[in-house]
Amino acid sequence: MDDKVSKIYPIQTLRRPGELFEEVEALAGIGYWEWDEVTDSCIYCSEQLARMHGVTVDEFMRRATSMDADLKWVHPEDREHYRTQTSRLSQTKNVVELEYRILKTGGGDLFVRERGVAIVGDDGTHLRSYGFIQDITSLKSAENALRDLHQRQEEILEQRTKALRLSEERYAFAIMGASQGVWEWDLNNEHNYLSEQWKLRLGYTEESLPNAPGLFIKIVHPEDRENVEKAFQAHLKHRAPFDLSLRLLHKNGEEIWVRALGHAVWNDASRATKMGGTISDISEYRKLLDRAQYYAERDQLTGLYNRHYFMRIADDLLYKSSSNCQSCGVAIIDLDDFKEINDCHGHPAGDSTLIVLAERLVEYIGDTGIVIRLGGDEFAVVFSTHLSWAETIEYFRSLLEEVSKPIPWEGFMFECSASLGLVKKAQANGSDVNTLLQQADLAVYDAKAAGGNAVRCYSEALLTAAMNRTNTLNSARRALTEERFVLCFQPKANLQSQKLAGFEALLRLSNEDGTLVPPSSYSEVFEDSVLARRIGELVRLRAIEQASSWLKAGHDFGHIAFNMSPPEFQAYQRDAQFVDRLMEAISNAGLKPSHIQVEVTEDVLLTRKRENVSSILRHLRENGITVALDDFGTGHASLLHLKETEFDLVKLDVSFVRSMLTSDVDMAIVETIAKLTAKLGKQIVAEGIETQEQLAALQDLGVAFGQGFLIGHPVPGDAVGFSSNALF
Repeated sequence: MDDKVSKIYPIQTLRRPGELFEEVEALAGIGYWEWDEVTDSCIYCSEQLARMHGVTVDEFMRRATSMDADLKWVHPEDREHYRTQTSRLSQTKNVVELEYRILKTGGGDLFVRERGVAIVGDDGTHLRSYGFIQDITSLKSAENALRDLHQRQEEILEQRTKALRLSEERYAFAIMGASQGVWEWDLNNEHNYLSEQWKLRLGYTEESLPNAPGLFIKIVHPEDRENVEKAFQAHLKHRAPFDLSLRLLHKNGEEIWVRALGHAVWNDASRATKMGGTISDISEYRKLLDRAQYYAERDQLTGLYNRHYFMRIADDLLYKSSSNCQSCGVAIIDLDDFKEINDCHGHPAGDSTLIVLAERLVEYIGDTGIVIRLGGDEFAVVFSTHLSWAETIEYFRSLLEEVSKPIPWEGFMFECSASLGLVKKAQANGSDVNTLLQQADLAVYDAKAAGGNAVRCYSEALLTAAMNRTNTLNSARRALTEERFVLCFQPKANLQSQKLAGFEALLRLSNEDGTLVPPSSYSEVFEDSVLARRIGELVRLRAIEQASSWLKAGHDFGHIAFNMSPPEFQAYQRDAQFVDRLMEAISNAGLKPSHIQVEVTEDVLLTRKRENVSSILRHLRENGITVALDDFGTGHASLLHLKETEFDLVKLDVSFVRSMLTSDVDMAIVETIAKLTAKLGKQIVAEGIETQEQLAALQDLGVAFGQGFLIGHPVPGDAVGFSSNALF
């Protein structure tokens, strides 16, 4: 990765986040749990938590089925306190904290501190709670020992000063051996005390940092002083546990993370007279924790923030910025045909490309927003700018120009265009980030539908179109399940002999009232790769079955032609057995290859893998299947495709047939196509013949075949009539 991105988003690759989290748990003696408040049952238990209870994770999950079942692990003397505190999780949004003893399976007990918080739904329902349980047995022992020591000091101070001094020396020696420090705060005179060992650890001597009022203020990080003060007051007023992480300042300015534990001493009048405790260095633990958080929030390939982080902070970013900017919102950037790089050059090439693109996005966006990798080849930008919305659109159009610049990789040059969807967060709009993402996705879809490498903005029309498309697809799925797709057959005639030449299989959707709906009413279905493939297989199967049925009945039907859509070809590009399976189905039905024709439009050739499509068409022709180029003359490069791809037939589009008698231009085009195909040795099938005048003109031009309402309407297979007479 370029140094620029490395500095902005440093990449750590020591080990996976899951392993690191388990190591942090074990190191800190912390177990994690999650509880379903609706079913009153445990839904997750970490390995460390199970070990603390003396069981396996599976055993813990089997036993923790309710609050009453959970109580069996709690010391009898602590159960009422446990029940009271844990029940607060279903009553409050605040963090609930308690201390109690766990009865370990197999004997023994542990002192633990538990912290939990509930997740509350929009309607106020408590849905789930989660939290940590920490083993504080040694801490409790130390606190009890410290409390006993202070009590003993008070007694001995009056009786035996010498014995008290000896006890203090022994305690100091024990603390030094444990690499901990002792602190004390006299609440009567504000005198502060810190053990010599930790003064040295902070770079001070007894002389440079004497035990006196103000000592703690000097060594506590300014940003942590407020939290320390709040913790002190909470302990003194409510006797809440004093346990917090904070930063101490070394004499040279270095920050040292410590964990401070403490307890106050109260006199007979319930007045706190002093407070003291221990501090321990947790710098390594904090490094592990920070690294775990990095992996949880960052994409490991590019160093960008990941989708998890985006979902957590996007709302805050948008709502904080919406009051002082003209345009803020979300942009989704989806690379066009990025899969081609992975397919042709492998994932190392794709990964390198994504890293370079991440650099470009970060450099271009700068302070305008935050760049996120949502996954795969999709990025997002949460942006806030003083530009007008029109200027913002141009800003992101320029971003696409940066994205599309060539990317060198091991002697190759890659060019990646992208489709970009924009959605603006209106100040009066209460949409959350999920809604904005959905809207930006619709805009991306619109950009891709326009050919890619474009910027599109969300509008209500896009949502309406998406909903209509979804409804259409769902209707098609139901129709497949309910077998309401009907295959109709339109006759094709030899225009010179006026006899039947074959049929084209045309799909119709049967409504519940029996009416038949043409494909133009549900064209979106054929843009969906899964549905297009399922429907295509249905058409082929039924066409072959119908041809076999007619053949067995002794009817000379000529052939049946069916269309294959672009999504079908995309699906079959990697399926080397497709043609073989088709030939096997034809053979098993007792048919010859000449009984079947395949029609394709130019759209199937408008792909970067057109050579794969040409290979499939060539394989079909080699096996005796006639291939026709459908809707000729309406595509982007009809003559080029006629030259470079082998077709047997050319189907003249209905638009030319309809207007050739009223438009000299269209008549000239039809005449040219007729002459061109004749010279190339190909035959024409004219579509949409509806009048005798059209028929006569096509016959005069020498067009071989035709179909249309003049010759015959599409009808179901069982309604087709066969006659040796002329069709028209």
